[in-house]
Amino acid sequence: MKQVIQKICKSLEIEKKIKILFAVENGSRAWRMESKDSDYDVRFVFVRPIQDYIQINRPNEVIEAFYDKNGNLLSSENSIIDFSGFDIFKFVQMLSASNPTTIEWLTTDIVYYGKQNKIFKDFAIKNFNKISLYHHYKSMCKMNYLKYLKSGNLVTYKKYLYAYRGLINAKWVVHKGTVPPIIFTNAMKELKGLIPKTVFNKLYEIVKLKSEGKEKDIVQNIVAMDNYIEQFLKDDNEAPREKPHATLNELNQELRKIVLGD
Repeated sequence: MKQVIQKICKSLEIEKKIKILFAVENGSRAWRMESKDSDYDVRFVFVRPIQDYIQINRPNEVIEAFYDKNGNLLSSENSIIDFSGFDIFKFVQMLSASNPTTIEWLTTDIVYYGKQNKIFKDFAIKNFNKISLYHHYKSMCKMNYLKYLKSGNLVTYKKYLYAYRGLINAKWVVHKGTVPPIIFTNAMKELKGLIPKTVFNKLYEIVKLKSEGKEKDIVQNIVAMDNYIEQFLKDDNEAPREKPHATLNELNQELRKIVLGD
């Protein structure tokens, strides 16, 4: 599949007149929670020729496209390979605000095309805003829980995993003080003593069920897991308070270097 994805990257560069700096996996495969029929969530960062930025109407900052397993373009409903890319300016702006999406793109270990930028990656790891990252992940937990689980609209193992990925990663930021591991079970193991045993065991069971292709099974609400999420969402006492002191000089310098081709 990597060869198919690389071929798509090259085609996009020609079609869109862009240069893809790197393309990575950032979905269930990157988190090692994929099932047999999981699609490929390819995320990439691109840069345009300098003249494209010096005009009244700025070009699109996001490029999205969907493909089958052979790399043929099709609608999103039937796609196997989901491509989504950010323009370098949008990406760096989000990175400067410690957006977890951009940090995960830089820390995932599945790279399909190009190479993750070292300056950006070092900034993400060393200078991230703990307050921002904590609340981003907590918001992910809250959205998945309220929209799908508590509401009863779509109670599936997959939604439980997505809600708990937000919860676990938020707690990681608090108790470890670093960027959460991209592999979800690694974060779970490290925080085992902080999670109630019944919840922890059920979470491991759900990871296994997802790998067996049962992620979309409609299930009953799991009371113990719901209660723990409710408790987590109501309590902000453990939220980080320390503000970062990093400057954006390195990011700006690297941004200019990439765009100007220095």
